[in-house]
Amino acid sequence: MTEKQRYWIAFVASLLIACLGWSAPSYRMPLDYDAMISRSVPYAIGWAVILAFCLWRYKKRGLWVLVGAPMVLYWPIWLLFNHFPPCYYSHNCA
Repeated sequence: MTEKQRYWIAFVASLLIACLGWSAPSYRMPLDYDAMISRSVPYAIGWAVILAFCLWRYKKRGLWVLVGAPMVLYWPIWLLFNHFPPCYYSHNCA
């Protein structure tokens, strides 16, 4: 496997993780806050690991992995600014 093929595998994997992290909490309405914590945040951490690896291994070309940043970081940043609603603590969000 060539260096270019390894890069494309890492790039596609980062985009896949970004899409999964973005879509995880929005399957149910109202928003699934448990999915934000249990799925979106770990996906964001996994994506950050892939980003760090790509920057270390591929230098400038690894910056293209940042294309997935808006998707994978949307729900963790949304949660940071909006916090949990009061109904979350009583498990009564309907």
